[in-house]
Amino acid sequence: MAGTRRQPLWSIALTAPMAARIGPDARHAVIVAIKCIHSAAFFSIFGLILLFTRDGIRGRSTRRTATAAAIALAETAVYMSNNQVCPLTPLVEELGATSGTVTDIFLPDPISRRIPTFSGAILIVGLALQWRLWRARSAGA
Repeated sequence: MAGTRRQPLWSIALTAPMAARIGPDARHAVIVAIKCIHSAAFFSIFGLILLFTRDGIRGRSTRRTATAAAIALAETAVYMSNNQVCPLTPLVEELGATSGTVTDIFLPDPISRRIPTFSGAILIVGLALQWRLWRARSAGA
């Protein structure tokens, strides 16, 4: 179904009361602030996915790798549990933005629609590489 937007499963219950507390005069500034925070979180988490996978390619597994994986997997769990909608998206849309997705700020639509697939594939590669490394270390111990 082209053009059909996913509806959040749980975040709307949190965002609706928040949006109601923000006055009309402040809404534009709040939308800009949320989108900036959303962008920073997106780039940070994507960077952690890349770092985690790079460590797997290099055969390295450190606390940094485990921290990167934990954050990336937690974000994945939040995103997936909300029907593949970031919890900040409905908040920004309830405040009046035509689109609450982080990607509408800096990426063309054809790229932004593929971010979950692309970043998910990189994360899966990283998990497979780290699993292989863990298995090799367990066998050698």
